Amino acid sequence: MTRILRPRPVSSDRIVNTEQIIGAIGSLSIDDEPVSAAHLSPETLGDCGPLVHELVYSMLLWEASIDQAQRGMERLRDSFVDCNELRVCLPHEVAEVLGGRYPRLDDRCERLVGALRWVFSRNQSLTLEPIRELNKRDARNELLSVEAIPRFVASRILLIGLEAHAFPMDDKLAKSMHKADLVEHARDPDRISSELERDIRAGDALGVYTRLERWLIERDKQVSLERSQKRSRKSKTEGKS
Repeated sequence: MTRILRPRPVSSDRIVNTEQIIGAIGSLSIDDEPVSAAHLSPETLGDCGPLVHELVYSMLLWEASIDQAQRGMERLRDSFVDCNELRVCLPHEVAEVLGGRYPRLDDRCERLVGALRWVFSRNQSLTLEPIRELNKRDARNELLSVEAIPRFVASRILLIGLEAHAFPMDDKLAKSMHKADLVEHARDPDRISSELERDIRAGDALGVYTRLERWLIERDKQVSLERSQKRSRKSKTEGKS
């Protein structure tokens, strides 16, 4: 823990207990496999580069589960030839492909199309590779300045794609951490992200984030199992009455 955490002054207004988070995820028997788009969804949409692939996948993962993001990528691949075709679509056409039950569907599709159009406008090509030429601070500022790109998505591109210091956090992950008593409240995911970025050394951020996402996968499975068992018990009770 001491290797991972940076020295920091004690503050009474913090909402994150980073030592507790490190201890909690360190004690769990969970998979440490990468949570990058290249690992979770290796088949890209056409010949888009790794950073655009991470952008698209992260946009699907934002406020959704990894299972939903993987199914979403499969539906996009089945419906679009490449990212350029996706870029020129109308958001409601993308929404029809993803399906009406996808979380934050309209906002997600608006942002996804808007982000791809920003990439094309910036580089006159659907590639984010030129951003590698920037220093990490400038790359971070530019990605965070794009209205269509949520901070969670920008942070994943920075952390996973550019090996920059960032800590992705969205409402879904923040709420799960709050339910597990890892943060005081989940009202401000950006603040949680900022506190974790200050606390965790750059070289360890990816490992901690990976274990948090893997922890969330296991938690989602447990919640799903409990709901299924509850429905089963309810059905048996109703059947007897």
